[in-house]
Amino acid sequence: MKQRNTPCVTGHKLPAKMAAGMLAAALSPALSQAADAPALPTVKVEAEKEVRGAFKTDSSGIGKTQQKLRDIPQSVTVVGKQLLEDQGADSLKDALKNVAGLTFAAGEGGRTGDQIVLRGFAATTDLFVDGARDIGQYNRDLFNTDKVEVLKGSSSMLFGRGSTGGVVNLVSKKPYAGNGGEASLTIGTDDKLRVTGDINHAQSDDIAVRLNLMAQQSNNGRVANNNEGYGFAPSVSFGLQGPTTLTLAYQRLVEHNNTDYGAPYNPYTQRPLDVPYDTYYGLKGLDYEDTATDLASATLEHRLSDRVKLKNQLRYARYERDAAPTAPRFPKAVYDKKAPVTDATPILRSLKQRNGVDEVWSNQTDLTAELEAGGMRHNLLAGLELTRERSYTDRADSKTDSSLPSTSMFDPNPNDAFTRDWGQISHRDYVSNGVAVYAQDFIELTPQWKALLGARFDHVSGSYRTRSYNKDTGALKPADSYDASRTDNAWSWRSGLIWQPDARQSYYASVGTSFNPSGETYALDKATEKIGPEQNRNYELGAKFELLDGDLSLRGALFRIEKLNERNTDPLVADVVTLSGKRHTNGVELEVAGRVNEHWEVFAGATYLEAVIDKAGTKEGSQGKRPRNTPNYTANLWNTFRFTPEVTAGLGANWVGKRYATESNTNALPAYMVINAMAAYETRQYKVQLNLNNLLNKKHYEGLYGGHATYGAHRGAELTLSHKF
Repeated sequence: MKQRNTPCVTGHKLPAKMAAGMLAAALSPALSQAADAPALPTVKVEAEKEVRGAFKTDSSGIGKTQQKLRDIPQSVTVVGKQLLEDQGADSLKDALKNVAGLTFAAGEGGRTGDQIVLRGFAATTDLFVDGARDIGQYNRDLFNTDKVEVLKGSSSMLFGRGSTGGVVNLVSKKPYAGNGGEASLTIGTDDKLRVTGDINHAQSDDIAVRLNLMAQQSNNGRVANNNEGYGFAPSVSFGLQGPTTLTLAYQRLVEHNNTDYGAPYNPYTQRPLDVPYDTYYGLKGLDYEDTATDLASATLEHRLSDRVKLKNQLRYARYERDAAPTAPRFPKAVYDKKAPVTDATPILRSLKQRNGVDEVWSNQTDLTAELEAGGMRHNLLAGLELTRERSYTDRADSKTDSSLPSTSMFDPNPNDAFTRDWGQISHRDYVSNGVAVYAQDFIELTPQWKALLGARFDHVSGSYRTRSYNKDTGALKPADSYDASRTDNAWSWRSGLIWQPDARQSYYASVGTSFNPSGETYALDKATEKIGPEQNRNYELGAKFELLDGDLSLRGALFRIEKLNERNTDPLVADVVTLSGKRHTNGVELEVAGRVNEHWEVFAGATYLEAVIDKAGTKEGSQGKRPRNTPNYTANLWNTFRFTPEVTAGLGANWVGKRYATESNTNALPAYMVINAMAAYETRQYKVQLNLNNLLNKKHYEGLYGGHATYGAHRGAELTLSHKF
C-alpha cells in the first residue's frame, strides 16, 4: 500500500511511518515527566484531503472466495462504483461497455432483456447477482449494485452450466456499520428523468439496515412512448461484528418499456437499412415489454475460527415478463432478390408475443479454510449447490406477415390501426433440478509459486412440455406438441499455476472447462433430448503488474477457447441433432486501471479476437467463417482529470469492430467509435455532474440479430444533482 503523507507543523510532508516514529521518539523521554510537565500550547494539524482514486480494484469475490486479483489465474474486469458514477451508468449494459471482448445481441424470437456475447460465445444465461444465477429476461438496473465483476473464460467449476466465454456478476449494496445516505436527481435529453436514494442506518454496532430506491422514465428518441420503471431494495444485517452474520435482502424491479427492433438489413448491401435514426417501425399501443423481477435472499456467514468460515446463501427469484415486439422485415420476394429495394418497397411487421413466469430456488453452502500441510499453505473451498428452476411461457406468433399493417420504408406510421391475428398459440413448461458438489485448493507452494486445483460434479435433470393449438379451431396440433426430458452428469475442472517473483508481478497459466446442456435455455425437443452437453475448454497465459507504487494495475493475457462438440441439426435429416460442430477463439487482451498521478485516473481495455468455425455441421457455407457477433477488436477508454479538489472532467471512447449477423458472414454491422465526456463539481455534501454521450452523434448499431439490428443511443446530455447526508 502506498504510504499516505502526513503534514507536519512546518508545512512539509513526511511519510506516515517516519512521522509516527518521530512522534514516538519525541514522546518517550517525556512520559516519565508527564505529571510535572507544563501544559503545551495546542497545535492545530489539518489532515490532507483524501485523494480520489477508485478505478483500480485489488480483490474480488467472484471466485466464491475473496481473493486478490493477482491470485486469480484468469482475466477479471471489475467495474467499480466510481467508474459507474463518473459515466452516469444506470444499467448493466452501460457498465459492460467498460469490458473489452464483450458485445450485445438484439432480442430474437421474442426474447428481450440483457443479451451479451463474451469472447465470441453467448453469455445470456451466465449472469449472476451475488454469485447466484440470474436467469430473467429483463434490463438490469444498477440502483442497488455496488460493482460489476466479469470473470473471463470457461469456469463451470465455479458456476455450473454455461460460462463458455465467462460470467458477469453484479455485487449488491449491503448494510454497513454507519449512518449515511445519498439522493440524486438526473434530468436529460429524450425525456429522461431519474431519481435514486440510498440510505443506511446502524441500529447498533451489530445491526444495520439499508434501503435503495429508484424511479425513472426515458426515451431513446425513437419509440412512440416513454420507457418507465421503478425499484426498491431493502436489506438488513445482524451480527456485523461477527462471528455470525445474517443478511436478509430483497429487490424488486418493475419496467414498462417499448420494444424496439431497430432496422432490418438491406438484402443487397447486407447492412442495416440506411434510414434516419428516429425511423421506428413499431406500433404505438402494441409494442411493449412489461417485466417484474423479485430477488429475495438470506445469507448466513459464521466464522468457526480465524481460518475457517461457513457461508450459506438461500435465494428465491421470480421473473414475470409480458412482451410483444414487432420485427421489421422485407417481403419474401425482396429477400429472394426478385425485386429491388426502392422508396416504394414496403416494410412488413412480424409480431411475436411472449408472456410467462420464471422461478428459481437455489441454495449454496461454501466452507472455506486456511491450513498448513506438507510445508505448504492451503486455501480450501468445498461447496454444495442445490437448484430448482421452472419456466412457464405462453407464445403466440402472427398468422401471416400481412396480419399487421405494412408501412413505408422511410416514413413509417406508428399510429397505424392493427388487429392481432394469431396463427398458433403454444404453452411451454420447463422444470429443472440440479445438485452440484465442488472443491478447490489454492496452494502456496513457496512464497513465489502458487497452484490452483478445482473440480465440480453437476447432476442436472430437466423435463419440457409443450402444447400447441390452432388459433381458429382451438384444436391441439399433435405434431407440435410433445414431452421431452433429459438428465446430464458432468464434471468440470479448473487449474492454474502462478509465479510471483515479487509483490508487483504475477504470471500465470491456467486451463478450465465448461459444459452447455441441451436444456440450458429452458427448451428441449425430441431431437435435443437425446444429445449430451457441449464441452468447452479455456487456455490462458497472462501477467498482472502493480505500477506506480501500486496506484496503477496493468494486465495482459493470451487465451484460446474451444467448443469441442457444438450442437447442429443433421443436414440430411431435419429432426436429427448431432454434436458435430467445432469452433474456437484465439485472443489477446490488455487492461489498465488506476491512478497515474494524484490528478489523473484511467480505465482502459482492448481485446483482439481471431474466431473461426472449424466444423460447421448444418450451417451451409459457414465452415471457416467467423462466428456471428464476434468483432476482431473491441476497446474502451475512460480518463478523468481532477483540476481542483472540487472540479473533475472526464473523456472516454468505445470502439467496436465489424460484426457479422450470420454464421455465413453475410449481413453485418459496421465498426464504430463513440466518444463521451463528463464534467463535475463536488463538495463533501453536494455534487453537480454533466454527462455528454455520443458527442459526435455517431449513428451506430449496438444490438445484433440475424434479421435486424438495434441502434446505439444518439447524442444526449444528462445533468445529475446529488446530495450526501
